[in-house]
Amino acid sequence: MMMDFDDIFEQYFDKIYYKILGSVKNSEDAEDIAQEVFMSVYKNLKSFRSDSNIYTWIYKIAINKTYDFFRKKKINLELNDEIFDIEDGIDPNNNIILKDQLAKIKGSEKEIVILKDLYGYKLQEIANMKNLNLSTVKSIYYKALKDMEV
Repeated sequence: MMMDFDDIFEQYFDKIYYKILGSVKNSEDAEDIAQEVFMSVYKNLKSFRSDSNIYTWIYKIAINKTYDFFRKKKINLELNDEIFDIEDGIDPNNNIILKDQLAKIKGSEKEIVILKDLYGYKLQEIANMKNLNLSTVKSIYYKALKDMEV
């Protein structure tokens, strides 16, 4: 059964807004990005596969819109502990292990590992998001794995 857009907006807007706010640190920008996210949800709701989790789908849209914002502003996404709270089903023990491993790497390495391993993006998608070529993203990712001793 497909949810009504108004119900989706009511249920998820605040949650998405605060996730975005955690990254952009500015309520006006977070509000603008969240509005863009839900405009995209509205336009694409018919194509949503109901076998997927709707929050995960909306959250991926929010990540992309936030990246677009940072790319336009030429700012690197700031990674913080909030980023570990994205999925309701994450095992907290894995979360602690992941935090320990991620502490061993910095900057773009950490960002790419999080996008790939936590958010489930393909390396090509990350390359597109970051405006990098695929081979660069692959080498950063595999170097990070080596540095984390995974």
